[in-house]
Amino acid sequence: MLTRRSFMTQAAGATAVAGAAVATGTGISFATPETPATGLRTYIDGTVIDQIKIVEWERRRLSVAAARMRRDYVGLLASELDSLLARLSVTVEDVPAARATLARARLAIGPDGLRELLAGELVASESAARAGTAASGGRWQYSVTEIASEHGTAQGFLDWFDRARITDDRAVWTDACPDHYIIATLPDGRQEVIEVTGGAVLASQFFVDYHDRARVVIPADPAYPLAVSGVAALADGEIIGSVRHQFRDEPGGGFRGRLQVAFPAALPALYVNEHRWHLACEFGNWITAYLR
Repeated sequence: MLTRRSFMTQAAGATAVAGAAVATGTGISFATPETPATGLRTYIDGTVIDQIKIVEWERRRLSVAAARMRRDYVGLLASELDSLLARLSVTVEDVPAARATLARARLAIGPDGLRELLAGELVASESAARAGTAASGGRWQYSVTEIASEHGTAQGFLDWFDRARITDDRAVWTDACPDHYIIATLPDGRQEVIEVTGGAVLASQFFVDYHDRARVVIPADPAYPLAVSGVAALADGEIIGSVRHQFRDEPGGGFRGRLQVAFPAALPALYVNEHRWHLACEFGNWITAYLR
């Protein structure tokens, strides 16, 4: 349990850094309501999605993340999170400020504090993941979103993406979606991910190994020659999914990404369908940051 005493102890060393973040925000140039991922086209089920709808989805998830942090959060930034909850119930114009608020909260709480805050959820979601994987009997279903950019190149984006992973640029990773709580590159190259995935109501923890491509269950599409892929596993190594994000340059310029995540087949379809919006949000923001 994160008590006021333990929180203040953990946050004391982060206060100066958090204060700097108040002035600078996240430092990452993501899409905003005024410039909603300019030059991007996002496809779900083959249909182009209005980019402002993706910003609106992000706004709703920002309010959920603020409520989750505020639930047990004491001390620094509590009143700011309360204010964020009130603002986000009415407008999307506060999305940049909301991102900065959540970034400051994550920074002040710190990784250990976040794990402590979410400990109960992580235990429950791990049990659910094991049950869902067992019930699926080796069958999988896929969440798929496509994004086309008028600018940049497939290799350029993948280089940017890989550099952020290797250098453990946590602001790039966590700030791209409100449902990201911790995304950290471990010494062995795997990524620890603590996030709310798809249509789940609980945060979950898993580890993505981008070096383990042989066990990725998502078929490769030869029309997309470049890819980043890997398996997702629990802490003990049990595989619960995989990712295969594939890219290609477009003939008229720019590039296109086919973003895919495999989930156990026994999970409700709503869970997997909702994750398409999660992909649209995070990759739309990452591509926007790469282009800027």
